[in-house]
Amino acid sequence: MFLAIINALTLDDWKWNAEEFNKIGEQIKKARLQLGYHNHNFEWRRYGGTTGYDEFLRLTDAGLVKLELDCGWATVAGQDPAAYLTKYPERYSLLHIKDFRKGFTPRTTLMGKDPGAPVGTELGRGAIDYRGVFAAAQKAQIRALFVEQEPPFTEMPALEAIKVDYDYLKNLHS
Repeated sequence: MFLAIINALTLDDWKWNAEEFNKIGEQIKKARLQLGYHNHNFEWRRYGGTTGYDEFLRLTDAGLVKLELDCGWATVAGQDPAAYLTKYPERYSLLHIKDFRKGFTPRTTLMGKDPGAPVGTELGRGAIDYRGVFAAAQKAQIRALFVEQEPPFTEMPALEAIKVDYDYLKNLHS
């Protein structure tokens, strides 16, 4: 059911979502909190000359709705996370980083088990080079980043995968 709803979203639905997020964001701001939105890959489905994500970004108020850029899902959708951070530095306050094995087929639909489906892997072992992402993030208003290791853990146990992620990040900043 969830997949059917996500895959049936229209551009008008994204406009409605933006309007609702602005309303909710205004209420949240009155409580001295900040509303944020975390993407997946389906937001970048094309509707003529735009995408749901771009329309949502255009129509939401930057003071009411901040964004957490999930760099992994943006890449799966065929997008460049660094380009979004560079173009809209004031919109992003959080980064969500993960990696997927090289060779997946970019897509804006939710996952299946087909041969081109993205498969999670440790940072630095997949398709995403985070050097450019982090360079762009330094010019944005990023307050925190979160590492997510997508399962399944087929090559090593989860705690070993966390160490690979940590070492990648440590070496990236040395």
